[in-house]
Amino acid sequence: MQNKFLHILHILMPIALMLLFGLSSCGYHFSGTGGIVPEGAKTIAVPVFLNGTNEPFVDVELTKAVVEEFLTDGRLKVVNLEAADLILRCKITKFDMTPTAYTADTHVQSYNVGIGVSVSLEETKTGKILFQDKGLGSIFYASYSVTLGDISATKTGKETAIKSASQDLASTIRSRVLEGF
Repeated sequence: MQNKFLHILHILMPIALMLLFGLSSCGYHFSGTGGIVPEGAKTIAVPVFLNGTNEPFVDVELTKAVVEEFLTDGRLKVVNLEAADLILRCKITKFDMTPTAYTADTHVQSYNVGIGVSVSLEETKTGKILFQDKGLGSIFYASYSVTLGDISATKTGKETAIKSASQDLASTIRSRVLEGF
């Protein structure tokens, strides 16, 4: 009797597991968008971000990085304001350059760059704010070295660090909009 029960269990167990895994995967799929984006929204406008800092061109760099994030992701098509279902507005509120290393005679050798923003997502049909965060910042600081006597190399390093911090923040913004976190 026990052998018969074990035999039936061996036959039914794989079937039960397949059903369990098969049913648990039903309904789980990557949708076009998720989180805070309303169903049916297919387009987004990303106007040039406002720069509330004294750092020139950081607004252009961050706007470019955010547009590139949405283009690469592909779930929302980036369009002009008139054609958009959603508008992503952003103001750069903070630009930090923190010294991280010094030479023996106290000259700064390297800096970390960080960017902070206030961001909102608006539904164009209703004017409703779907998402707003007034204290979003780059998670990873991008660093660059100071090359004494070579201003050009230092400037290039700073520009590269701004691009890296912008890309990090752009990824965070895209994630917040499309995944809700």
